[in-house]
Amino acid sequence: MHIKLVMPVPSQLPLLLQIEQGAWGGGGDLNASADKIAGRLRSFPEGVTLAVTHEIEPVGSQYAFRFHWDGLPDSLKSWEEHTSHGWTERMHQPDGKTGFLVGVGVLPKWRGVLFEHDRRWSGRFKASEFLIAVTLENLLTLGVERVIGNARVPGYHQHSELGVEEYCRFRRPDGKLADPVLRFHERMGARILKPVPYSMKDPESLNAGCWVVYERRFEG
Repeated sequence: MHIKLVMPVPSQLPLLLQIEQGAWGGGGDLNASADKIAGRLRSFPEGVTLAVTHEIEPVGSQYAFRFHWDGLPDSLKSWEEHTSHGWTERMHQPDGKTGFLVGVGVLPKWRGVLFEHDRRWSGRFKASEFLIAVTLENLLTLGVERVIGNARVPGYHQHSELGVEEYCRFRRPDGKLADPVLRFHERMGARILKPVPYSMKDPESLNAGCWVVYERRFEG
């Protein structure tokens, strides 16, 4: 199976909405509305990446924006605050030197599938890996100095006896981070920056989150 990663045009909003609803469902900030997605396309189209098959069947999407950040972890609060509850067109600053990964979503049908591609990396990768890699490539090419994100920690509800700081740094016997989302970001080249007890309303994560930072491109 071959994957294509493109910067979508406004007419592809229905594809993006289909991915958003299929990947997240349930409403709330986890699931962006059509108006929020349209605002992201208007304000910073270069920050939107759409993954489709060669038959233009939707696979996944990734959103990002640019903003000014002082580089101090103490100034980072919740996902809700820094994205205006997902209304990122309100937060985007065209000359910002920091990129912000809003969220990556993949339809359940395609999760775990390894795709062929025509990008510069060798080997096959999952859709989520391509979406992060291409978004990093785009943002760093545009001149941002680093890219941050407030990652969900969906395994936290299974380890509620731990504090969020302890959980986000907790590793399995093989040395990899225990949380699946944090493990994914570390594999893609990020490092943990700052766990926070409140990020957004997210029962799996016990409403917590963890800031991560990327300072280089993905090299495979």
